[in-house]
Amino acid sequence: MMKNRWGIRFRGIGIVIFLSSMHNYSFTQSADTLKLSEAIRIGLENNFSLRIARNDEQVARNNNTLGNAGFLPKVDLSSSASGYSYNIRQELANGSTNEYERYRSNTVSGGIQLTWTLFDGFAMFANRNRLASLEELNSMNYQLKVEDVVSAIILNYYTLSAEKQLLDIYKEIMKLSADRLKIAREKAAIGTSYQLAVMQAEVDYRTDSAQVLRQENRLKDISISINKLLGRDPTIRFEVEKNIPEVKLYDLPTVAEALKASNKEILISKLNVRLKEIALQEVQAGRYPRVTLSSVYAYSQTSTPEGSTLLNRNIGPSYGLTIGIPIFNGFNTNRNISNAKIYLENQLLSYQAQEMNLIAEAVKLTNSLTLANNLVEIEKKSASLAKQNSDISIEKYRVGLISDLELRDAQIRYLNAEFRYQNALIQAKSAEIAIQVLMGNLQMP
Repeated sequence: MMKNRWGIRFRGIGIVIFLSSMHNYSFTQSADTLKLSEAIRIGLENNFSLRIARNDEQVARNNNTLGNAGFLPKVDLSSSASGYSYNIRQELANGSTNEYERYRSNTVSGGIQLTWTLFDGFAMFANRNRLASLEELNSMNYQLKVEDVVSAIILNYYTLSAEKQLLDIYKEIMKLSADRLKIAREKAAIGTSYQLAVMQAEVDYRTDSAQVLRQENRLKDISISINKLLGRDPTIRFEVEKNIPEVKLYDLPTVAEALKASNKEILISKLNVRLKEIALQEVQAGRYPRVTLSSVYAYSQTSTPEGSTLLNRNIGPSYGLTIGIPIFNGFNTNRNISNAKIYLENQLLSYQAQEMNLIAEAVKLTNSLTLANNLVEIEKKSASLAKQNSDISIEKYRVGLISDLELRDAQIRYLNAEFRYQNALIQAKSAEIAIQVLMGNLQMP
């Protein structure tokens, strides 16, 4: 009775495990295929770093106004009311005395004041140029961030596609190892093989099974990275298209020419040079006079019911023009101008160094692209030959023409050839994408 009860329990556990595995299988199968163009669209909309960059760009756009640059006047409205009630005693020079109890006075005033800087040594024009350059700089930073995010999405997408191809190969190798284990057991059962061959076949099968598990986990890690780039739930499952487009080759002169004209980092460096030039203009403005117009339309009324003047009221405009001429400020203006020139020179040197570094990077990448493309052709052929050799080897093993070690060697050769082929594909694609980014012309599917 006890035995039967435990048997029912184990059968129940088996049913649960079976249903659970079927659920996982159906869940995997129901995952939608995410096209690369759709992934890029989602990433451009939801990526957190892009959203932050868009906000920074909007702030710079909001700041680029005539008022913020100092061209427009400042207008303030003010008003006040005050009063007092004093007990006053006055002793005059002629010897008489005046005394007042609760002597009251009330004052009401208000007015509109305009302050307008008419000339500040061209600083407002420099400030306007600085704000426009900052807006352009933030726009360029956003475009650079777009290139970074999109290139990362493309590279991770193609990497996931290549790793899925490898997973298929690992599963195929595992299946071949299972066939080998089955054959070894059959031979051992009829006495044509040793039990040692069975044990070795089982060890290799378990090794291949573990490799499949590790590869599946790697696919999950890459999927999580892609979901993070897309700004969505990392647990979302999806499939990718397995075809990786052919690599486009680029020659160095074309890359170098496009790099100088359109590379985002170069353009940002040029904008930083412009900002340093504007900063020099701003400090040079300290040598010029400053002209300010001020005008007030005011109202004031004071009432003293018990005084000699019962009511005093003033209403009307007033205006003035102020001219400030700098004469001496401890040589601070000269010092600021000297420092601004040094900062400008440093920025020019930084721009030249960056251009040289990027051209050197272009040389490396074009060489890497050519090498990787050649390796793709070689390894593709090697993988095809290795697969044929593996297929032939398993048939020879069935009839006893080759040993276990020879069969395993054929399988390992096939696996290594496929790994080198997929790795060459990713290296070629990575170099191609990096070159497009250098050229400022990232090709989006």
